[in-house]
Amino acid sequence: MSKSTKTTKKGSKLKKKAAVKTTKITKTKKAAAPKKKKTTKKKPVKKVAKPKKEIVKKKPAPKKKTSSKKKKRQTKTAIDNAVLKELEQEMENQDEQVSLGAIGRLGLMKSPKATQVLITGLKDPRHMVRIHVAAQLGERKDSKAVGALIDALHDESIFVRQTVAGALENIGSAKAKKAVKKAESDDLLLDELPEGRRLNH
Repeated sequence: MSKSTKTTKKGSKLKKKAAVKTTKITKTKKAAAPKKKKTTKKKPVKKVAKPKKEIVKKKPAPKKKTSSKKKKRQTKTAIDNAVLKELEQEMENQDEQVSLGAIGRLGLMKSPKATQVLITGLKDPRHMVRIHVAAQLGERKDSKAVGALIDALHDESIFVRQTVAGALENIGSAKAKKAVKKAESDDLLLDELPEGRRLNH
């Protein structure tokens, strides 16, 4: 064999060895390469929804309404006042029968103002009007009339005085009884108050 052929064969062998080495190196490099860490995907944390605060709506304060009872009272008092004025005028009427009718209606009224209207009738110039007024005041048993009735015990008419005394006895307060006893002792009512004029029940 010639020298040239030997050298070519040696060169090819060397090349093969170099190629094998390079393949081994690459393999070792690949083997030495750090393993990629498996990244575990974090599960998304579910946000717990906070319970919503219940918004309590404040109810508007109810408007103060005047109760039906209060309205009825107001209308009743207004009617009573109108009736009282009308009856007061009728009591002062020149016709005695009209006056006596008004006195009877005033005696039936529950309003305390009716007592005040009747008291004014004790000074009426007509004795029959004064007698009827005194009788109605006794029927009402209103202690507010006691003072005016005591003054009427000195009325010029004996019949008025007797009716007034009966009215005071019917009211029955200590002051009223004392006034009647004094009137009897002063002979303002004669010896004894006639039973027909008494307002006992």
